[in-house]
Amino acid sequence: MDARTRQRLAELNRNFYDQHGENFADARPRLPSGVKRVLQRIEPGSSVLEIGCGDGKVGRWLAQRGGGFYLGIDGSAAMLARAERFSEQLSVTREQSLFTGHCSLSFEHADVLDPAWTRTLAGRTFDWILAFAVFHHLPGAAARTRVLRELAAHLAPSGRLAMSNWQFTRSERLRQRIAPWSALGLAEADAEPNDHLLTWERKGQRGLRYVHALDEAEARKLAEQAGLSVIEVFSSDGVTGELSEYVVMKRKPL
Repeated sequence: MDARTRQRLAELNRNFYDQHGENFADARPRLPSGVKRVLQRIEPGSSVLEIGCGDGKVGRWLAQRGGGFYLGIDGSAAMLARAERFSEQLSVTREQSLFTGHCSLSFEHADVLDPAWTRTLAGRTFDWILAFAVFHHLPGAAARTRVLRELAAHLAPSGRLAMSNWQFTRSERLRQRIAPWSALGLAEADAEPNDHLLTWERKGQRGLRYVHALDEAEARKLAEQAGLSVIEVFSSDGVTGELSEYVVMKRKPL
């Protein structure tokens, strides 16, 4: 995939969430069951980094449980504005409750496709790094490899990294949303294997996103290239319980 195509696909997804972020998030008011399964393993007091945090649902869930440090990063200013708004409401609710724990909850605007994005992390390491529904939106195998390596460099020695990848090809309904590359003025030869364009529609709004069909084999390859070991893979979410694949990793011993 050449640089021009990568830029086109990255801009497509960035514009999608800026234009449709509120509508998209309203359609997903609750955390998926697979995400909750991962979050329940995070010990209170842990330091957590989430890339592609969207409107901050994960951070608020962790804050309500209490304790620790959470940093959410997203490339969409619109989604981060929503995250800040809802987090302020959470702060008011907590002040009026018997909640005794303290969680530092913060959000930063950064695009992981920009090689300079890690400056946001200021050299910190994290007990948990989360990337839910992120890597399948990163155009190009080289970009996915680079981002996972960068995340691995900020993982604490005993830390864990969890990603989820959308298995949309398992759903006939979602396969029907696959659009031709001509919808974006591209040819199939411009893309990489398992790359797709998917349509989206809700409440009169229509959009188009780039999605890569990232399966377990590729996730394991990414982990190996980043110096990580896969310790668990499980499927969850959707009506059938297999719409997303979750992969949990740890650093390889030196």
